[in-house]
Amino acid sequence: MRLRLMLAMAGVLLACSARAVQFDAAQPIWTTAERGEVNSSVAFTTQFAWDGKSSLQLRLAGCSIFKVFVNGEFAAYGPARGPHGWFRMDEWDLSRVARKGDNRLGIVGVAYNTTTYYIVEHEPFLQAEVLADGKVVRATGDGKWNANSTERVRKARRYSLQRAQSEVYEVPRQFHDPLAITSCPSVKLLERGSPYPKFEIDRSYRPTDVLSVALRTGDFGEAPNLWGEKTSFLGRTYPDCDLKYDPAVDWWKRSIAPRAKYEGGAAKIDPTQGVRYEGAIDNTGFLRLKVNVTKPGRLLVGFDEILVGGKLDFLNRLGCNNIVMWDVQEPGAYEFESFEPYTFKFAEVIMLEGEATVEKLELRTYKNPNATRACTLKDPVDRKIFEAARETFAQNAVDVFTDCPSRERAGWLCDSYFTGAAEHFFTGKNEVERTFLRNFALADKFPHLPEGMVPMCYPGDHINKNYIPNWSMWFILELANYFDRTGDRETVDLLRPRVEGLLKFYAQYLNADGALENLPAWVFVEWSHANDPKLVKDGVNWPSNMTYSDVLSKAARLYNRPELAEQSKGLKALIRERSYGGVWFRDNSKHPDVTETCQYYAFFHGIATPKTHPELWKKLTDEFGPERQDRGLYKEVWPSNAFIGNLMRLIVLKREGCDAQVSREIRGYYLKMAEATGTLWEHDRPEASCNHAFASYLAILLK
Repeated sequence: MRLRLMLAMAGVLLACSARAVQFDAAQPIWTTAERGEVNSSVAFTTQFAWDGKSSLQLRLAGCSIFKVFVNGEFAAYGPARGPHGWFRMDEWDLSRVARKGDNRLGIVGVAYNTTTYYIVEHEPFLQAEVLADGKVVRATGDGKWNANSTERVRKARRYSLQRAQSEVYEVPRQFHDPLAITSCPSVKLLERGSPYPKFEIDRSYRPTDVLSVALRTGDFGEAPNLWGEKTSFLGRTYPDCDLKYDPAVDWWKRSIAPRAKYEGGAAKIDPTQGVRYEGAIDNTGFLRLKVNVTKPGRLLVGFDEILVGGKLDFLNRLGCNNIVMWDVQEPGAYEFESFEPYTFKFAEVIMLEGEATVEKLELRTYKNPNATRACTLKDPVDRKIFEAARETFAQNAVDVFTDCPSRERAGWLCDSYFTGAAEHFFTGKNEVERTFLRNFALADKFPHLPEGMVPMCYPGDHINKNYIPNWSMWFILELANYFDRTGDRETVDLLRPRVEGLLKFYAQYLNADGALENLPAWVFVEWSHANDPKLVKDGVNWPSNMTYSDVLSKAARLYNRPELAEQSKGLKALIRERSYGGVWFRDNSKHPDVTETCQYYAFFHGIATPKTHPELWKKLTDEFGPERQDRGLYKEVWPSNAFIGNLMRLIVLKREGCDAQVSREIRGYYLKMAEATGTLWEHDRPEASCNHAFASYLAILLK
C-alpha cells in the first residue's frame, strides 16, 4: 500500500513538474473505419491560409505514428513517444514549407493496434492544430477536416518481432468514399522533451552493381523470421492466408546476386535484373526512391546494414523483413518514401514483374541533431572510430534512447546506461536521458510485470510477461550517474518509488547468505557463454550479484539509506570469498565455469581492484584483450563479446589510467566496425545489429 501511494504521489508531482502543455482548440479525433484493425492507415487533410510572414506552427499529438505534409512536401514525423497514459505534443515550425496564401495540410497516421517493444499500444487518435502568429487557424474537431484511406496495404507481415507491420503499397489505389471522423476521449499531454530532427537528405547512395534475379530451384526451405501468427508472440498479426502480398517470401524465393559492376547509364530493373546501391555509412531514416515505371508491376526494395557473402541476407542475419514494396499499377514517374525510418548501408531494387528505371535512391535522415562535439583526435584511425561512435549515438537518441535504430527502435535499459554518458559527451546536456528516465516515473503501472519490476525496454508493452531483472539494476546505476552528470534532484526523487519497488522485488530472492539466488525471467549478463542458462539461472550468479552490490551502494547514496550501504559492503565481501578461487572469479556458485566477462564485472563494480587482486589484474592487462584468443592464451576462460564485456574491460582500463592501452585495444575491437559500416556493432561480429547505442560510449574513452 505504501509503495502504491508513493507511485501515485510521484505521478502527480511529475505531472506538475513537467512544463504544462495543452492545445488551445484541438480535440482528439479518428475515423470510425478499421478502428481496431492492425496496421490501419488514414490520411487527414485540411486547408489553411497564411500571410507568408508570421510564425506558423503545428502542434501534434496522437497514437501511433504520423507524417506531416504541407502542399505535398514532407514537413514532420512524430510525435515523440510517451509512457502508458501520457502522450507527448510535438511543436513543428511549418513556415519553411508553407507558402503565402492557401495551403493544404496532410497528416498521415498509422494506427498499429498491436503490441510492440517500440510504441505503447493505445486506441488511435490524432490531435493537432495550426497556429499563425500564435492564433489557431485550424484544429482537429473544428469540422474542417477530411479523412481517407491511404495507399498502404493493411494486411501485411510484421517487420520484426519487436516492431509492427512492414510496408506494402498499392499505387495508385482506388479510394472509396471519405471516412467518417469521430471524436475520441481526451488524453494527458506532455512536452516533447527531446530535440527535433533536421531530416537532412543523405545523397551518398550510389549504384554499384547490376544484379541477376532468378527464381531459386531445389529445396531451399521456408523463409526464416517471417513473424507469422505462430512466431509473433509479442503482438497481433495477420495469418498467412490473409496476405495478398508477401514480399519477404518473394524475396526469399529468388536468387539475387551481382552480375556486373554498374558502369553508368540507366539503372534498369525487371524480373531478371536489379540494381544494388551502397551508401557512405550505415545510416537511419526514410528510404526515398525516384523511379520511372514503363511496365507496371511489383517493385521491391530490400536493404540491410552489411552484406553476408556478398549478398543481402537480412532474414537470417537480423531477423527483419527489410523490404518495402510498391505494387505500381500504372506506368509513370514516381517518387516514393517509406513511412517509417529504417537502417541500411546497402539497398537492392528489383521488380517481380514489369520494367522500370531507377533514377535515384537516397535517405531522409532521422537522428539527434545535437551531437556536435568536435573531434580533436589527430590520428585518422582514432577519428574514424570517434565518428562511428557519434553516428551510433545520433541514430539511437532521437526521442528516447534506443538499443538499435533498425530491428527494434526500443528504449532498452543497460544500453541506456552507456548512451546517457555519450549524450552528455556529445551534446553537453542530457535532455533525451531525462525524458527517457521520466517515462518510467510517469506510468501508473506496467501491465504484465510483477509488482515492483520495471520494463526491460520502454515505452512498449510486454504481454509475454518477460523482463530482465539485471536491466532494472542498470536502471538504478544509470539514475545515479545521471544525477552525477546533471544534479537533477527532482528526477531522482520522482523515481524513488520505482527504486524502492525494485529493492523490494530483489529482496524476495535473497538467500540466507544475503546473495541473490535463482532470479526469475530473462537473466542477462552478456552475449557470450557468461549467459549460459546454467550459469545465470541455476543457483547464485555472481555477475548479477556484483551488479546488485553496486546498486545497493548507489541507492544508499541517492536516497540517504546507510543500511543499504552496509548491505552492499557485506555482499561484496561475500562475493570475494565465494566467487574468487585464487586465480579467477567464477560465474556461478554451483558450476566451475570461468568467463572473461565475470572478471570485468568484478573490477567494474568494485569487487576487485588492482590493489586487492594484483595478479589477476596483471593477467587481464598483459595477456587479455583483442588478440588473446588468436594467441591461444587461457583457453579455459570463456571469451567476452562486445555487449558488454569488451566495453567494461575498456572502461576499467581507462579508470586505471591505461590510456595508451585503451586506444590500442579500441582499434583492435572496433576499427573493423568503423571501416565496414561507419557505426559500431552489438556483437564483435556482424551477426546482429551493426548500429548499437551502448558502443557510442567509445568516444569518451578515446578523448
